[in-house]
Amino acid sequence: MSRKVNKIVKLITGLLIMVPLLCQLFTFEKFSAVITSAGIPPYLSLPIAIILVVVELTSLPFLIDMNMSKRITLTSRMAGFLSLGIMTVISFLAFVNGYAAVIFGATIKNVNSAAAIFLVFMMWILLICANLSTKKTAK
Repeated sequence: MSRKVNKIVKLITGLLIMVPLLCQLFTFEKFSAVITSAGIPPYLSLPIAIILVVVELTSLPFLIDMNMSKRITLTSRMAGFLSLGIMTVISFLAFVNGYAAVIFGATIKNVNSAAAIFLVFMMWILLICANLSTKKTAK
C-alpha cells in the first residue's frame, strides 16, 4: 500500500471514529443510560462511557497522522483498537438484546443495531489497513 493511500485510509478511519465520538459527547449525560439499555449493568455504564470517549479521542492523533514520538504513536494506535473493541462489544450486546444501536449515544436514536455492527466492522477493516506498514513507516 502506498503512503498516499495509507494516509487516505487513516483519514477516513479517523472521520468514521469522530462521528460516534461527537454524537456521544453531544449527549454525554444520557450516554450511560443508553449503554445500560443495551444490557450493560448500571454500575459499569458510566465508567465504560468515559473510557470509550477517552480512548476514541486518544486514537485520533495516529489517524490524522500527527508528528509524534514513537511511544505516543503506539499508544494512539492501541487506543484505536481498544475503542473499536469496546464499540464492537456494545453493538453486539445491543443486537443480542434487541435494542437500537448505542454507539451514537442519545444523539442519533433508533439506528438499526445491525447497521451499527456493519459500520463497526467497516471501521475494523479500515483500521487494520491503516496500521499496515508502508516502506517509509516500516523503519
